[in-house]
Amino acid sequence: MSRLKTLLLFISVAACSEHGRTPDPWGVPITGGTMIVTRTNVAVVADADRDRVVSVDLATNKVIAEFALDPGSEPGRLAEDSAGRIHVATRRGGQLLTFASTALGEPARRNACNAPRGVAYEAANDRVHVACQGGELATFAPAGGQAIRVVHLDRDLRDIVVQGTDLLVSRFRSAELLTVDVNGLLTSRAAPPPVFRFRFGSGPLGGGPIDNGQVDAVANVAWRTVGLSDGTIVMSHQRHVRATLDGEQEGGYGGGCQNSPAEDAVTIKVPGQPLRAVARVGRGALPVDLAVSPTGNKLAFLVAGSGQVRVVDTTTVLAREDQDECGGGEEPLPPDEPPPPPRDDDDDDDQGEDNNNQRLGAPTSVGFAANGDVVIFYPELPGLVVRQGGGPLAHSIRFTGGGKSNPGRSVFHRQTRVGLACASCHPEGGDDAQTWSFRTLGQRRTQSLAGDILSRAPYHWAGDERNLSILMDDVFAVRMGGGPLTVAQKESLGPWLNTIPAPAPFKVNEVAAARGKEIFERADTACTACHNGSIFTNNAMTDVGKGGVFKVPSLLGVGSRPPFMHDGSASTLRERFGPAGGGDSHGRTSHLTEAQISDMIAYLESL
Repeated sequence: MSRLKTLLLFISVAACSEHGRTPDPWGVPITGGTMIVTRTNVAVVADADRDRVVSVDLATNKVIAEFALDPGSEPGRLAEDSAGRIHVATRRGGQLLTFASTALGEPARRNACNAPRGVAYEAANDRVHVACQGGELATFAPAGGQAIRVVHLDRDLRDIVVQGTDLLVSRFRSAELLTVDVNGLLTSRAAPPPVFRFRFGSGPLGGGPIDNGQVDAVANVAWRTVGLSDGTIVMSHQRHVRATLDGEQEGGYGGGCQNSPAEDAVTIKVPGQPLRAVARVGRGALPVDLAVSPTGNKLAFLVAGSGQVRVVDTTTVLAREDQDECGGGEEPLPPDEPPPPPRDDDDDDDQGEDNNNQRLGAPTSVGFAANGDVVIFYPELPGLVVRQGGGPLAHSIRFTGGGKSNPGRSVFHRQTRVGLACASCHPEGGDDAQTWSFRTLGQRRTQSLAGDILSRAPYHWAGDERNLSILMDDVFAVRMGGGPLTVAQKESLGPWLNTIPAPAPFKVNEVAAARGKEIFERADTACTACHNGSIFTNNAMTDVGKGGVFKVPSLLGVGSRPPFMHDGSASTLRERFGPAGGGDSHGRTSHLTEAQISDMIAYLESL
């Protein structure tokens, strides 16, 4: 497609929205890590927005094949085995797909779990491993057949890195790293160390849990974890800077010398050593992907919120400790230049592209070609942009289907001037499992946006945001420093968010869950007085013994949302049925036995 045609497509989409014809929701939340480059220099892309897998020969710059998946499959992580087979996890399809080659013929389909997230190939034992949101770690023979082993670990698993015969498995929101031995036994767990940020004055990030002029920044949201050839593990994640936020002034969610309360971060683990925080690289919101060059001497970090891909020397990253950026520490790592927009092969110049990546949209995945070129996937293009050695543009490789965009999806992932995106606190449309301190509100736990959001108004724990348009005018435009939004952006956001389903239910004891359902619906427990209807909420404001009146949340996917309550005071569902959950002011459950509480929990986790 020529540049002019593509530009007209984007203009027509925006015009339809501004004149009352909001475009249909398109695309899924960005996850990152949906592309690999094989040993034969073929890029294989899981195009989650179009439910397809595409392979591209990077030597000839030609698309090899495209395979369409069932609608709603949402292909995610990929891995190549020693025989050249390509394994793809479908995040919503619940399957492990195995293609015999990059020619992408009909794949073998195997049930993995309700929500597969990470995939890795272990050469030593010729096995493919799949990590699941529900905590399952499933092992398959590469050539076919159902799982030969399923190990149950902590929930919210993300990436798998093979280290000899050990598997290092990351957890998404906690950023923990679990070590599993060859027998499937959990042998250790570790979390990235906290770092400290100096604060000065009484600005928006003034105050916090430490009173000596510092606030601590704690790791969370491990977007991408990869391994180097020497066994070193590199994790690209976020940190929660635990300072007090001001929800009443412009830019109140950011500012101060550390800029953003949800900052990008890098943590490494050298074999035999503890996890260590190193210098920040991405310098922006949503550090969703990273890649290692074929020689191992370069690392590419992709920051979706700013649309940047930054390439740095591996030794430089590993050698530099994280420093407080306001307290006289080292300067952050120097980035390379931002990628220029791609040019069409049939055009003679690079004019007509938008410097803010409006045409390209946000990049979501990065890899290295065999010659060291950096390969970046832009789903809205759709296609690949190739940069020579991480620097100047070489060319773009377009996929079929034409450019597509959605104003609501775009603004959800866009970085504001204080270094935040909506997806910083609501990664993948869910939540970051963090409890934030507000100057006038106290503690507030991030609420999930997934699961029929349009039926859950009014919004926030206080129910003070009547609809999403008002919320965006307040939170995004003012508190996050994002500035005014267009009609198209505000009108498109809700329908797009509404396409994000609640987290998949956990596999539970069905008999216990049935008993729990009966207890939940009994008059003496009074649970259904508030938690009723298709999404298990009456959307009312009520006092459940927690020091105020708060919005009744939906229970869809509740098992995936610890900690619980408006202030995050109940770390587990069992604690919710005790004093931390309001006791008998929050339903009436003190007369239930421990076994009955367990049955109730099983039911809740099945929702």
